[in-house]
Amino acid sequence: MIRLSAIATIIVTLNLQPLGAHEFWLMPQNFTPEPGENLQIDIKVGQDFNGNTYGYSPRQFNTFEIWGQDARADVTGRIGDYPAVNQPAVAEGLNIVTHFSTSSLVNWEEWQPFADFINLHGMGWVAEAHRARGLPEAGFSEAFTRFAKTLIAVGDGAGQDRHTGMFYELVAGANPYTDDVSAGLPVQLIYMNAPAPDIQIDIFYVPEGGVLTRTKVVTDDQGRAVIPPTGPGDVMLNAVKMIEPFAQDADVGYVWHSLWASLTYEAQ
Repeated sequence: MIRLSAIATIIVTLNLQPLGAHEFWLMPQNFTPEPGENLQIDIKVGQDFNGNTYGYSPRQFNTFEIWGQDARADVTGRIGDYPAVNQPAVAEGLNIVTHFSTSSLVNWEEWQPFADFINLHGMGWVAEAHRARGLPEAGFSEAFTRFAKTLIAVGDGAGQDRHTGMFYELVAGANPYTDDVSAGLPVQLIYMNAPAPDIQIDIFYVPEGGVLTRTKVVTDDQGRAVIPPTGPGDVMLNAVKMIEPFAQDADVGYVWHSLWASLTYEAQ
């Protein structure tokens, strides 16, 4: 497993807009392709399940993979390719596509946007911890790393999601394409191969031809939660966890490191 460390590649200065408004997700152009069709997936960054589209860029990820039930393949392409994924599925059934980004830095020049960000994502405890560590309330840096996943049903869509080994990962406990999820979709949030408790999961749902709704749930002591049932449409789950820099990274200049896990699928 790749350890998160001082691998920042982008520096962004935020004065007014909280980073919490910028989710990162994988958006298939078709969640249910037929066997033989290429998987075509966009990388999206934005807010409220609406954002800019980015192309294939190896410098922006540590791993970018397609997982079947018994097979795995790297996502390949040329720099700047759109869509970022345009290649065959690894097998018929449920395909799991994962993107583990490189890390980036954001500079917080004011306290209030940072406070808005942590409160939006249910991390109000960070403010107290920030002050307890004697950190400044302006002019500090935060690293962030993203762990995106999407579930695609190729043909019959049979199979199950699983932990693919990403450092921070949302795992669906049922197949939204083939299982009975009328009581909701169970999920588990994993951090460093262990459950991630008490983390807010934001739920973005867009019905077919409809308007976005945003709700939230919180993981229990086993990192588990149930995503309430929806009608047909697109769903994106997003969960942010804040950690302190690792001891070996104490001199890198950032004082917090946010981890972003997302999961997209098509509700049936």
